Amino acid sequence: MIFPADIRPGRVVFAVCPLLLMLTTGCRVTVLPPTSDDSVRDRNAMLQDENEALKRENKGLKVRVSEAESGLDPMAVEFSHATPRLVSMVIEGTSLVEPVSGEAGPSELTLRMSPSDDRGRFLQIVGTLSVTVVGVSTGKDPILLAQDRFTPAEVREAWRGGMMGSGYVFQVPLTGRLHEDLPDSLDVVTVFETGGNDRRELRDERPVKVRRYGS
Repeated sequence: MIFPADIRPGRVVFAVCPLLLMLTTGCRVTVLPPTSDDSVRDRNAMLQDENEALKRENKGLKVRVSEAESGLDPMAVEFSHATPRLVSMVIEGTSLVEPVSGEAGPSELTLRMSPSDDRGRFLQIVGTLSVTVVGVSTGKDPILLAQDRFTPAEVREAWRGGMMGSGYVFQVPLTGRLHEDLPDSLDVVTVFETGGNDRRELRDERPVKVRRYGS
């Protein structure tokens, strides 16, 4: 137990000085600016949350499908399970923005997309595709560069096959800014609406590189 008589002025000064030093220097909070790694971690966390939500939704769908199929003809159920169904329509990383002619002037987006079924296999599709292209520069407002819609017939004609694989290729002209004034990448958003009775929408979004010449 400490009595008032034991507290000497020297001890008080010795105890207070480190405290003052902490208050004036050591206790300052250093705020680090966000980095690209922070954005990657945030996106990974978001994707993990979405993945878990999709797993829960998938389990619920399997239960409902099982209940719905209990009264159907077994052969019809077998054919239904063997039928490929579109589950994703994604923008390929080989998509690119290039000038229409030369190294400057108007630009065009070559959009490559790959559809796949629930086993990750490519399959041909029927439906409509909507494409939106936005340019975002630091400190400036976003600018709409393209908004296009491809009909089912145009989607069918966009199919390409070859030794390097199969996919769909769409040409989307850009307006509102010359190629040399574009940022290094553009945000591309696609919405594919499937044909048939279900009318499902598959959305994808990806930054697409702007090709530079002579650099």
